[in-house]
Amino acid sequence: MRLIPCLLLPTLMLAAESPTFAKDIGPLLTKRCTECHGEKKAKGGLRLDSLEATLKGGKEGPVVVPGQGLKSELYEVVTKPEGDADIMPPKGKPLTSEQAALIRAWIDAGAK
Repeated sequence: MRLIPCLLLPTLMLAAESPTFAKDIGPLLTKRCTECHGEKKAKGGLRLDSLEATLKGGKEGPVVVPGQGLKSELYEVVTKPEGDADIMPPKGKPLTSEQAALIRAWIDAGAK
């Protein structure tokens, strides 16, 4: 009987540590992305200034596939090599590997 709670503990801890838009992703996107994808300017019809807008996507469709970070355009464009014409953000330094991993973890956890 004691074995079951021990097996569930890592799963519960992982769920509790999942990144959230409000705490982790929103501030990152605001700092690095909303100059071009915000309320005042929405290149490609894409806004990244709220959870709802981020999940909606832009003119080309959704950029986040909840539960599938590797299939999400948002993760794909922030992990392109520096100098790639399609890397985001296009100006300034690329996102760090930790920032990109946080975005992927958020998407993989369901993009909530």
